[in-house]
Amino acid sequence: MEIINNLVQFPPDIKNLHLALGNFDGIHRGHQAILKAAVRQAQRAGGASAALIFNPHPLNMLRKGKNVSLLSDLVDRAEIMAELDVDYMIIEPFSEQLASLEPEQFIQKILIEKLKVNAVFIGENYRFGRLGAGNAQTLIKWGHNKGFMTVVQPLLTYKERIVSSSLIRKMLIEGSVREAAEYLNYFFYREGKVCRGSGLGHRLVYPTANLTTNGNLLWPGDGVYLTAAGKISDHIYYGVTNVGLKPTFNNYADRTAETHLLDFDGSLYEQTIRLCFLEKLRDTRYFPSPHMLREQIAKDIQKARDLLLLLQEGITESALSLQAGCSVLRSS
Repeated sequence: MEIINNLVQFPPDIKNLHLALGNFDGIHRGHQAILKAAVRQAQRAGGASAALIFNPHPLNMLRKGKNVSLLSDLVDRAEIMAELDVDYMIIEPFSEQLASLEPEQFIQKILIEKLKVNAVFIGENYRFGRLGAGNAQTLIKWGHNKGFMTVVQPLLTYKERIVSSSLIRKMLIEGSVREAAEYLNYFFYREGKVCRGSGLGHRLVYPTANLTTNGNLLWPGDGVYLTAAGKISDHIYYGVTNVGLKPTFNNYADRTAETHLLDFDGSLYEQTIRLCFLEKLRDTRYFPSPHMLREQIAKDIQKARDLLLLLQEGITESALSLQAGCSVLRSS
């Protein structure tokens, strides 16, 4: 897949373009259905498939002071789109000028003049143009007049609930990472560079890998999780990860992500690793002493090992191969 930064860089000789529209935060099952439809139709027609994404996320620009913590950054989305065989990921800077375009102007200037689309693929709740005035019917109407096809994907229902980024955010904030994985169609993950902590945990409790966190991205709610860590010498290591504050060490200010890797002996400082969240083990708690915390972590580790035995059939090397940086999607 080729990533194109800015519409002006899109190759003018690309013909028969099948374009998916949406910001695709998280690229959950519903998003995957839209992208797969675009890829499938493009391949049948001998054309090219693409997704158009605005950056920064329009909601974070239009809702001043009410930023949405994103499920995925552009790198995450590019990785998953590549797995879905999308040919081009177009990243267009979102600006007030772009936000002010009327729906008809967006269609004429962007879809027709710049991209010369043959077909457009959207979810049924897709809105665009100034104040979100454009919708599926707008695209269908203009498509008839301008010679492009509009394919509207119905909202996807999974286990009797409509799949949406907002629903998945709610699940993650509540710590329901296994449920969120079902709606994403892959295990929720975060990637970061291992940094040095205070060293107290290593000396007094258990050695941990401390990840730097991106404030613009959503992390699961505070708690202790069973995780799988990858990008470590091409191996996957299971671990116990604490996300949140460290009340035992009087840290009530900074949220951190600290992982104790099972059966790992070595240093990871300055290495980039990927954490895949499998199951919540417990809520964050205060312990009167590091000794009592150490005892609890020993119980967490045993619980994690027991849980891995129970989940052995559902959590496999294949399903977790995203840890090595590939094959994110769990199923079709």
